Amino acid sequence: MYRVLIFALFALVWAAMPVQASELVVLGETPVAEFTLPDGSVLKNAFVWRRSSEGLMIVHDDGQYFLNYKLLPDDWKAAYLGSPGEAVGPQPEDAGKSVPLDDRYKLEPILKGIDKLTPDGRNFLLRENSDETSQTTALALALLQSLLAKDADAARRVHMVIEEKGLEIEAVEIEQLFDPCATCDSEGVVYTDCPKCNGTGKCSKCEGTGKRPTGLGDNTIHCTVCRGTGVCPGCQGKKQLASRCRACSGRGQRVNSPYCEVKRDQLVHTANAIANKGKGLPITKAEPQRIAKVLKELPGLSPDARQFYLSDAYGGAMDTNILAACVIQSLVQGRMEEAKRFYLMVEAYYPEGDVLELDAYLKPCEACESIGFIERDCRACEGSGDCEKCGGDGQRDTDFLDRTIHCTTCRGSGKCTECGGDGKKSSRCSACDGLGRLFEQERAEIKLQILVEDLEDYFKKQ
Repeated sequence: MYRVLIFALFALVWAAMPVQASELVVLGETPVAEFTLPDGSVLKNAFVWRRSSEGLMIVHDDGQYFLNYKLLPDDWKAAYLGSPGEAVGPQPEDAGKSVPLDDRYKLEPILKGIDKLTPDGRNFLLRENSDETSQTTALALALLQSLLAKDADAARRVHMVIEEKGLEIEAVEIEQLFDPCATCDSEGVVYTDCPKCNGTGKCSKCEGTGKRPTGLGDNTIHCTVCRGTGVCPGCQGKKQLASRCRACSGRGQRVNSPYCEVKRDQLVHTANAIANKGKGLPITKAEPQRIAKVLKELPGLSPDARQFYLSDAYGGAMDTNILAACVIQSLVQGRMEEAKRFYLMVEAYYPEGDVLELDAYLKPCEACESIGFIERDCRACEGSGDCEKCGGDGQRDTDFLDRTIHCTTCRGSGKCTECGGDGKKSSRCSACDGLGRLFEQERAEIKLQILVEDLEDYFKKQ
């Protein structure tokens, strides 16, 4: 049932061939348990999602189906042809009435924070006696919104409700909500060199000997700073200090914001459309600024067509082409993160995976093994990681009474200042420009040209 709430790929239009219609049942905006098409195919729980001058977009349990007026038998044409603005089928009896709400899990304050979710969409999800699909969608939206708003307490509570109810949120992959924190390597803590000993672990006053000269001959006394241990009192000889990672607040993982935003907007888009009797906004309204930016730079797309697809006159029939064009154009321009975000939208709105096969245009970069960076031996230390001035000892001779002093180059750490002691330095891979992926330029440009041509052809027919 949940698949009714998510978009799928536009089905192929029937081949032009005569068909015999069975008993005609006019499909409207109220779901019909079983709806039989002219060719005998049966759609379950189908209802009209959107109507245009060319046909009907029908949502059903297995996705979407485009019912083209031109290929219909005469009795079907008589039933469905008419003004695109005219309502199709019977109207729900409760249209225009206030909806009693049931907010037992206190989700309404969270859902009110979602600007794109209309009051009708919110009321539809929180209505009394709502089905499990609506309840699950409301909880999923509340979880995503809490994570994006950095409200950890609310997110934790909503997640516990989902777990205790034993719900499975098919539209949201829980494991995708978070990414490992790169700052702390998922540990939740970061380590920095102790400032008192500069990362040596030795007492800076006695240089780790535990004794200090008295100034009278060769006499020495116990170092009062380290109490004769020679160990740095700041780090207890551990050389480094641990502190909570600020990037992830000590959790070891960070919210995958692009994924959460795309999934949230997709669920909002669907809830608004269903609450509005199937009249949903086109996907261009889900990411207006990002999509507008790419449409303005698409090669070959006329200014009039661009303006049409960004206007309220556009009903969403070419959403698949627009999203695919955004992905390809971002790849061509080398904007990998932007391309990933658009591809997330493709997967969210069209989960069957037939709209765009990204692997057909991307392949791993062999030069950097898909990392985007290449490690080479540090030139300063020739890969040893040792300070070139003191050889890694952290001390240098003074040529005065065989005494030594801290190396001023590495501040006594003995580590190479160029690589931090790793012996390696990373540089951006020139083959893939740090993207980790190579894409087939010619194939991508051809695909982009075809997508733009389809967009132009559709615009000219309007």
